[in-house]
Amino acid sequence: MTATTNNLYERPVEGPFKALCGGGDNSDGTMEDCLSIAPLSGGGYALGDTKAAGAGRELRMSRSELVNAARAILNDLA
Repeated sequence: MTATTNNLYERPVEGPFKALCGGGDNSDGTMEDCLSIAPLSGGGYALGDTKAAGAGRELRMSRSELVNAARAILNDLA
């Protein structure tokens, strides 16, 4: 395995995941919508769900895929 592999699922995570939280409040003081993200060695990102049910599952995207997804979401919300 090398850091230059095209398969994002073969690339190691480069550092800790950071939580990006937002959305509504579920009335118990905790945020209900949290996403965690970490860079991958050789490029790309690993995205995870911070809820217990999402533990151990990741979605991996290249930088351009992540940017395009964010743009599509923002356009949909406009």
